[in-house]
Amino acid sequence: MKITISNHTTLEEVQDAFNKRFPFLKVAFFADLNKPLNAENMVKNHQMEIGKLAPIAALEGIEIHGTTTVKQLENAFNTQFGIAAQVFHKRGHSWILTTTSDDATLDALNSKSAEDTKPLPKEEITDSADRMDLE
Repeated sequence: MKITISNHTTLEEVQDAFNKRFPFLKVAFFADLNKPLNAENMVKNHQMEIGKLAPIAALEGIEIHGTTTVKQLENAFNTQFGIAAQVFHKRGHSWILTTTSDDATLDALNSKSAEDTKPLPKEEITDSADRMDLE
Protein backbone atom coordinates (compact mmCIF):
# COMPACT_ATOMS: atom_id res chain seq x y z
CA MET A 1 0.00 0.00 0.00
CA LYS A 2 1.26 3.46 -0.78
CA ILE A 3 -0.37 6.58 0.54
CA THR A 4 0.45 9.54 -1.65
CA ILE A 5 0.54 12.67 0.42
CA SER A 6 0.47 16.18 -0.99
CA ASN A 7 -0.05 19.58 0.57
CA HIS A 8 -3.81 19.15 0.00
CA THR A 9 -4.16 15.68 1.54
CA THR A 10 -6.17 15.84 4.76
CA LEU A 11 -5.27 13.99 7.93
CA GLU A 12 -8.58 12.16 7.64
CA GLU A 13 -7.66 10.83 4.19
CA VAL A 14 -4.38 9.47 5.55
CA GLN A 15 -6.12 7.94 8.58
CA ASP A 16 -8.88 6.36 6.47
CA ALA A 17 -6.40 4.77 4.04
CA PHE A 18 -4.32 3.47 6.95
CA ASN A 19 -7.36 2.09 8.77
CA LYS A 20 -8.65 0.27 5.68
CA ARG A 21 -5.39 -1.69 5.49
CA PHE A 22 -4.89 -2.10 9.26
CA PRO A 23 -8.36 -2.09 10.90
CA PHE A 24 -7.07 -2.72 14.44
CA LEU A 25 -4.54 0.12 14.29
CA LYS A 26 -4.87 3.87 13.98
CA VAL A 27 -2.47 6.71 13.39
CA ALA A 28 -2.78 10.04 15.20
CA PHE A 29 -0.96 13.29 14.48
CA PHE A 30 0.53 15.96 16.69
CA ALA A 31 1.33 19.50 15.58
CA ASP A 32 4.31 20.22 17.82
CA LEU A 33 7.21 17.78 18.06
CA ASN A 34 8.43 19.53 21.22
CA LYS A 35 5.27 18.97 23.27
CA PRO A 36 4.24 15.71 24.97
CA LEU A 37 2.44 13.30 22.65
CA ASN A 38 -0.83 13.10 24.56
CA ALA A 39 -4.53 13.61 23.82
CA GLU A 40 -4.35 17.29 24.73
CA ASN A 41 -1.76 17.97 21.99
CA MET A 42 -3.29 15.71 19.34
CA VAL A 43 -4.51 17.43 16.17
CA LYS A 44 -8.28 17.30 16.49
CA ASN A 45 -9.15 18.91 13.15
CA HIS A 46 -8.95 15.88 10.85
CA GLN A 47 -9.97 18.03 7.87
CA MET A 48 -6.69 19.92 8.18
CA GLU A 49 -4.46 19.62 5.15
CA ILE A 50 -0.91 18.34 5.56
CA GLY A 51 0.45 21.55 4.00
CA LYS A 52 -1.10 23.63 6.79
CA LEU A 53 0.31 21.38 9.49
CA ALA A 54 3.67 20.35 8.09
CA PRO A 55 6.63 22.69 8.27
CA ILE A 56 8.38 20.58 5.60
CA ALA A 57 6.78 20.77 2.16
CA ALA A 58 7.59 17.24 0.99
CA LEU A 59 5.38 15.98 -1.79
CA GLU A 60 6.65 12.43 -1.67
CA GLY A 61 4.43 9.56 -0.72
CA ILE A 62 5.13 7.40 2.26
CA GLU A 63 5.13 3.72 1.40
CA ILE A 64 3.45 1.65 4.05
CA HIS A 65 3.59 -2.13 3.90
CA GLY A 66 2.68 -4.86 6.35
CA THR A 67 6.41 -5.35 6.95
CA THR A 68 6.88 -1.69 7.91
CA THR A 69 7.57 -1.36 11.63
CA VAL A 70 5.75 1.12 13.84
CA LYS A 71 9.04 2.96 14.40
CA GLN A 72 9.73 3.21 10.65
CA LEU A 73 6.28 4.66 9.97
CA GLU A 74 6.48 7.22 12.76
CA ASN A 75 9.99 8.23 11.65
CA ALA A 76 8.86 8.60 8.02
CA PHE A 77 6.19 11.15 8.97
CA ASN A 78 8.71 13.00 11.12
CA THR A 79 11.57 13.13 8.60
CA GLN A 80 9.54 13.62 5.42
CA PHE A 81 6.87 16.00 6.72
CA GLY A 82 8.00 17.25 10.12
CA ILE A 83 4.85 15.81 11.70
CA ALA A 84 4.76 13.77 14.88
CA ALA A 85 2.69 10.63 14.25
CA GLN A 86 1.89 7.87 16.71
CA VAL A 87 0.41 4.46 16.04
CA PHE A 88 -2.21 3.09 18.43
CA HIS A 89 -3.43 -0.50 18.61
CA LYS A 90 -6.81 -1.70 19.76
CA ARG A 91 -7.20 -3.80 22.89
CA GLY A 92 -10.79 -4.61 23.72
CA HIS A 93 -12.62 -1.29 23.48
CA SER A 94 -9.54 0.86 24.14
CA TRP A 95 -6.84 2.36 21.95
CA ILE A 96 -3.34 1.83 23.37
CA LEU A 97 -0.30 3.90 22.42
CA THR A 98 2.43 1.70 20.97
CA THR A 99 5.42 2.20 23.22
CA THR A 100 6.78 -1.29 23.78
CA SER A 101 5.85 -2.53 20.32
CA ASP A 102 7.66 0.03 18.15
CA ASP A 103 9.78 -2.74 16.60
CA ALA A 104 6.71 -4.79 15.62
CA THR A 105 5.57 -4.83 12.01
CA LEU A 106 2.19 -3.32 11.25
CA ASP A 107 0.85 -6.71 10.11
CA ALA A 108 2.02 -8.42 13.32
CA LEU A 109 0.62 -5.69 15.56
CA ASN A 110 -2.67 -5.62 13.63
CA SER A 111 -3.03 -9.42 14.00
CA LYS A 112 -2.20 -9.32 17.71
CA SER A 113 -4.68 -6.50 18.24
CA ALA A 114 -7.37 -8.47 16.37
CA GLU A 115 -6.79 -11.35 18.82
CA ASP A 116 -6.80 -9.01 21.83
CA THR A 117 -10.12 -7.54 20.70
CA LYS A 118 -11.98 -10.87 20.45
CA PRO A 119 -14.33 -11.46 23.38
CA LEU A 120 -13.30 -14.21 25.74
CA PRO A 121 -15.38 -17.37 25.47
CA LYS A 122 -18.06 -17.60 28.11
CA GLU A 123 -17.34 -20.39 30.55
CA GLU A 124 -20.25 -22.46 31.63
CA ILE A 125 -20.46 -24.55 34.76
CA THR A 126 -22.13 -27.81 33.87
CA ASP A 127 -21.21 -29.98 36.84
CA SER A 128 -22.80 -29.20 40.21
CA ALA A 129 -19.57 -30.28 41.96
CA ASP A 130 -17.75 -27.54 40.03
CA ARG A 131 -20.33 -25.02 41.20
CA MET A 132 -19.75 -26.06 44.83
CA ASP A 133 -15.98 -25.56 44.42
CA LEU A 134 -16.58 -22.01 43.28
CA GLU A 135 -18.86 -21.11 46.17
